[in-house]
Amino acid sequence: MNPHASALAENILAESATGADGTWWFWWSWAERIAPADDLGEAADRVTRVLAATGEYSS
Repeated sequence: MNPHASALAENILAESATGADGTWWFWWSWAERIAPADDLGEAADRVTRVLAATGEYSS
């Protein structure tokens, strides 16, 4: 949740992907992968970009 824009909120799921390797991923509520669960930096960056208010995030 973005504390500056409460409408910008999302549920994130961590779950094993289907397949032989059993890699865990962070997923959006709309069933799209965010990043592998062992790459917290990438996951945090993507979530931050999606939940940022216009002009709030710059990379």
